[in-house]
Amino acid sequence: MTTTTSTMSLFRQLMSTSKTRSSGGCWTCRVRRKKCAENRPECDTCRALEITCFFQDDKPDWMDGGPRQKEMAERIKAQVKRQASQRRDRKYLEILEVGTQQVTLSDPEDSSATGMGRGADPSPRSDDTMTSPKSSNTNESPPDIPWHTQKFIRQEDEDGAPDTDLHFLMIYLDYVFPYLFPHYRPPVLSGGRGWILEILQGNKSVYHTAISLASSFFAIVLANGEQAHASCTQRVVDRLESQLELGLKELQKEMCALNASKNGFDRRRGLIVMQSIVQMLFFEVATSNKDNWRLHLDAAIALFIQILPSPDEWTETLHGMYTPKWPPPEFGVRRPWSTAQAALRFFTATLLYLDIISSVTLSSAPRLEQYQAKVMPHCAKFQRSIEPVPAGPLSMDEFFGLPNWIIQLLGNVAALDSWKRCQKQLGTLSNDELVSRGKVLSDGIKAGIEILEQNPEMHAPPQPVFQLLVADPVTGTQAEEQPSFQMIWLLATLSYLNVVVSGWQPSSPEIRWPVSKATQLLSRLPKGTWLRALAWPMCVCGCLSLPEDEQVYRDLAYRLGPLQIFGTIKEAMDVMEKVWSLRGQIDESWDVARCLNVLGHGILLI
Repeated sequence: MTTTTSTMSLFRQLMSTSKTRSSGGCWTCRVRRKKCAENRPECDTCRALEITCFFQDDKPDWMDGGPRQKEMAERIKAQVKRQASQRRDRKYLEILEVGTQQVTLSDPEDSSATGMGRGADPSPRSDDTMTSPKSSNTNESPPDIPWHTQKFIRQEDEDGAPDTDLHFLMIYLDYVFPYLFPHYRPPVLSGGRGWILEILQGNKSVYHTAISLASSFFAIVLANGEQAHASCTQRVVDRLESQLELGLKELQKEMCALNASKNGFDRRRGLIVMQSIVQMLFFEVATSNKDNWRLHLDAAIALFIQILPSPDEWTETLHGMYTPKWPPPEFGVRRPWSTAQAALRFFTATLLYLDIISSVTLSSAPRLEQYQAKVMPHCAKFQRSIEPVPAGPLSMDEFFGLPNWIIQLLGNVAALDSWKRCQKQLGTLSNDELVSRGKVLSDGIKAGIEILEQNPEMHAPPQPVFQLLVADPVTGTQAEEQPSFQMIWLLATLSYLNVVVSGWQPSSPEIRWPVSKATQLLSRLPKGTWLRALAWPMCVCGCLSLPEDEQVYRDLAYRLGPLQIFGTIKEAMDVMEKVWSLRGQIDESWDVARCLNVLGHGILLI
């Protein structure tokens, strides 16, 4: 834990600036070693940061140059960070208040889709989709507002300084995005991940947030827990803060443009704003900024419901995002996804996934449950290949390594947990009905586990149809681990279900078996590459594990080295350590949601 603690301490320390200290300033600025504006009774520096300004004539008792001064410096540093987060949230709320004031998260009213003919081929490769279909429900973007359709030209620094933005963008594309989404490897004939680069060039908010993510990633790797690199890392973190502020300003512009539409809600613009908000969410989660992710998720879901008011319109809406700029019409029937189409598929899959994972933390049923049957049906069969997939339902294993039915099962357990809470509050809970509902889900989970155990090769991604001299973009470099990855998720879901039905009983056989088996599979993972994508099952099983297995989970986190603080593994470990420390105080009324809120804020383990 020494490396982790020192890395986190360094990273927090580097979030402050390094201006020259004032000798006549307030005691707050002195202990922070920052330049003070020196005006009284509250200096402009402290007022701007919204922190306590100690400006008395007498030297405070805690200014002793020893432990008390160090403790006060840490308290002030924490206050600076807390207030900075609150200021950013207020600014973000002001932005979103205008953009989503007419949007509710309740079920949208039924709307009739224009639909496509019964004989129409929904494939993006079809000739009849080479032009965008006209729809009364889809507003075309007017050509006189080019803010999101034209590439913006980056200006070189006037002082001739190195163009660090380009390098951070490459770090984002090469390392950060694959780290956050290790399973997303769309084949080349579907366009690959090129759409991400086009969004980075055309969406300034996403551009700046991507640089912030890359800066954070790079700072952690550069520091590696060593103080020797503090000055270099300081400059990187300073850039992170400035880029994040720029991203917020651009998001405000996007919201204004979205609201300025004269023809009602514009789906294309809405998609672009939704991209920016989801990108902000991933930044908050990656930097462990408590539960600010809720604000982003609420706004993103609200926009998604406006983009797709009815699940029945999914395929038509996907067709409506086509543009002849890319891919060009001469590609014919084997055309890849256009940028907007690829983005809609990716961010829709991401929102459905986030909605289900967050529902466990929030103790609620998934809010986008009505979209699952049409957009990610559990019984649909998909054959992954190098060819573009047809327009239609999404295969979640393409994005997150999990088939639709596993993700839906987890959502169903969360819905059962929410139902149980409501019934208890009303005083109408029937244990027999709870057990009956739980058995239906348990049978489905156990059947899936049995199938994976007996035929693991059936659930591994197929081999490519041609040999590649580079890492295969379809199956990745660890395709053989896919069945184990899915098994771990099923075992964690079963453990979660057992807690919902029977209460918190880690020593009971029905809980010990799936937890023990998941612990064994986790410890056998050959690399830590996929571990970040296993944060949720790792945390659930870790909280339910026996004392003798605690070190197994600590060792798992160590595999990521300093990168365990980038993303959710560090928070997952903090949750586990806290729950382990409460073993003697937890009774059967405890549950998984309380684990995920035990740190004083809800965490989103994605």
